[in-house]
Amino acid sequence: MSQPDDVRHKGAYGIWFVALLVYLLAVFHRSSLAVAGLAATDRFGISAAQLATFTMLQLLVYAAMQIPVGLLVDRFGPRRVLLTGALTLTVAQAGFAFADTYPLAILARLFVGVGDAMTFICVLRLVNTWFAPRRVPLVTQLTGVIGQLGAIIAAIPMTWALGHLGWTKSYLLAASLGIVFSIA
Repeated sequence: MSQPDDVRHKGAYGIWFVALLVYLLAVFHRSSLAVAGLAATDRFGISAAQLATFTMLQLLVYAAMQIPVGLLVDRFGPRRVLLTGALTLTVAQAGFAFADTYPLAILARLFVGVGDAMTFICVLRLVNTWFAPRRVPLVTQLTGVIGQLGAIIAAIPMTWALGHLGWTKSYLLAASLGIVFSIA
């Protein structure tokens, strides 16, 4: 049986799909705070400026981690680093669920940024490894577009969960997705 011209290895689409789900999850976690702003200000007794610090810190960590993550991918491979990123996101979201002070919440969001930084680079490396060069641009673009749906997907379930389950259960439920994706 011959392989399609768009893949280098058998199972490329399966590998990409699982990696894409982890990236979608990373965007979900990154965006989950967007609908929880009012709840976060109440929970931690913070101002709007302190609330903005969550996002700013997370993005700064994401940016600062790009070179170290690239080195980790070169050293350990994209699958291991992607798994580490998914586990880091899971633990960080669980920590955010239980955080009851602003400094603990900041620490948890810092690690959300670390886990988030480990995802996209790994997915791109997997795409470059598993797909033929002529297919890489299309799969890369699909990865970016589909992955950003995580931001949209986060809005409805997190809004519902925060309203019906409360802070801790909502963020634990979000963190539990990381367990499922890590197993995959």
